[in-house]
Amino acid sequence: MKHSFRLILGFLGLVMFLTQCKEPTPRIARSVGATSELLVVTQSEDQWEGMAGEAIRNYFGQEQYGLPQPEALFRIANINVSNLSDMFRKHRNILVVEIDPKLDEAVVETRTDLWSKPQRVVKIAAASQQQWVEAFEKQKDGIRLLYDKSERERLMNIYRPTADYKVIEEVSKTLGIKLMIPEGFFVAKNEGNFMWIRKEVADYSQGLILYTLPYRDTLDLSDNRIIQVRDSLLQKFIPGPSEGSFMSTDKEFIKPEIKRVSHFVTDFAIENRGVWNVVGDFMAGPYLAYTIVDQKHGRLITVEGYVYAPNKDKRDYLRQMEAILYSLEMVDDTK
Repeated sequence: MKHSFRLILGFLGLVMFLTQCKEPTPRIARSVGATSELLVVTQSEDQWEGMAGEAIRNYFGQEQYGLPQPEALFRIANINVSNLSDMFRKHRNILVVEIDPKLDEAVVETRTDLWSKPQRVVKIAAASQQQWVEAFEKQKDGIRLLYDKSERERLMNIYRPTADYKVIEEVSKTLGIKLMIPEGFFVAKNEGNFMWIRKEVADYSQGLILYTLPYRDTLDLSDNRIIQVRDSLLQKFIPGPSEGSFMSTDKEFIKPEIKRVSHFVTDFAIENRGVWNVVGDFMAGPYLAYTIVDQKHGRLITVEGYVYAPNKDKRDYLRQMEAILYSLEMVDDTK
């Protein structure tokens, strides 16, 4: 996995801290915990109520951009290290706070699948809470990427056994890409270089919007061009429920957030996060899209997931779509 940061790997300190760690067993337990949940392990109530806990809550508890109603990035739970039983050690995302006055400098350590799978354990040790917060502020974005990856891995473990290979094969033959699409989705529209794939249940909807376009120059990757192309295709191919209505991008209530990222499937991708709405109707919801350059075939590939869940929280539904987007692979057309 590509990261924009480097974690200091000092596993000796982690092993000394986690005294009940045993040798890995051949069959590791499945991780537990609700979707988008982070377990913070502290040595005392003062740490949780003090500077360290405040820094964690301010960052992981901040509102996720692009959701119609406020929802935090992660649901945060706290436990004292003395209560870290077998049950809690199986949690999927764990952040450990250690204050040790004997330390000369802060140390950030990370372990994958320590007590369960998939699991990410991150420990930051420092001589004081002030030093701890300084280390956390430097590494927090990278740490979040690790927890996001853990969330996607859990969802993929659920999706793989239920994959709908009929839909997957149609996407592969049409667009030359592969996505791990679970059961419940169906192809609603296939226009050759544009596909709309939907999941409709009683109280919510999820969808994939996939399309390819010729790549001419870097202007095709500009913010305005990304939105312009998206809106033109949605108006053409995705009608709303009433006569003359169609899906579009909300540009007033929550403006699209478009940025270049290096943590997607490829080294370079355009992430587009925001809210879709229906012109001529009252439907809306969050979406997340990635656009990459397929140099081999001279084209742009966009994969998007969206959610419609009126009167419901939407963060976890959108995270499910994010996991599918991150399963993107190029089809080997040399065989």
